[in-house]
Amino acid sequence: MKNIQILFLSLLTTAWLAAACDETSGKGDIQIYVQPEWTLINGIDPGDDEENIRDGWAVSYSDFILSIGEITVGKTGQPPKYGMATHYLVDLKNTPQAGQLVAEFTDVPSGHWDRVGYALPAASSTSEALGAVPLNHQALMKDQGLAVYTRMTFTKADGQRCPYLVGTADPADPARPCAAAPSITAEWALPFPSRADGCSTELETGLTVPDGGTAAVKLTIHADHFFFTAFRHTGVTRLVQHLVDADLDADGELTLEELDAVPVTVLSTTIFDLSTIPDELNTLLDYVRWATITLPHYQGDGGCPERFPL
Repeated sequence: MKNIQILFLSLLTTAWLAAACDETSGKGDIQIYVQPEWTLINGIDPGDDEENIRDGWAVSYSDFILSIGEITVGKTGQPPKYGMATHYLVDLKNTPQAGQLVAEFTDVPSGHWDRVGYALPAASSTSEALGAVPLNHQALMKDQGLAVYTRMTFTKADGQRCPYLVGTADPADPARPCAAAPSITAEWALPFPSRADGCSTELETGLTVPDGGTAAVKLTIHADHFFFTAFRHTGVTRLVQHLVDADLDADGELTLEELDAVPVTVLSTTIFDLSTIPDELNTLLDYVRWATITLPHYQGDGGCPERFPL
């Protein structure tokens, strides 16, 4: 009898260990939302706090259309187990801060999935509107293959515009002429698709699916990186004046063509850490391009450190 009991306990233990190691022992769901960061909805105020614009300008967004898709979930060392290939267009300016559901995976084995990634792909004729997206913006995104379209306004009651002296020995000559400019508009159609992977927070890499429950996570889009002095999470200042001064024809509209005409050497390396740019950096448009690539975040202030252009 004793031997039979030992055999029974051994078989029971083996079965329990097998069940504990078997991912299919429990199932749950994954819901993934796209969410605008608060600065996109509320704008950015001037001031001395870390997230303020530090040179006195205020920033507001009237439009922000995003192309998003190719969401993947998996585990390190394995191909992604779950994926959503659809490309969506989202009007983030009119998206609640709670976010919009952009992907859902059901009957997922419970446990930890440490690889989450997504793309800001080039929009195309097959891109689908997620929620209400103005038809003219849908057409613009698709026709130009954009990752982001935004229209921003920079305001400062005593603002000055000092256009860079492009083509001279010192385009940022401190003695260059300035004139009053209390308001500048920037309408940018950004054809800079990218992918972000390895998404994580300070507490967790990826996500954990509960047995019988739902893991709900948010892909958070930060719009303030256009004003960063470095592309990292600490030691960053937000500035606007260097962009205002790129309104070369002083017409109150800052264009991508003007940014592309301004050499990046106008940025003081005592203020801007250009070493955080991983590749080609010749003009202010290149700086904006890399800023666009760093917009994707995770769960609010979490990051997706593996970023690359598509």
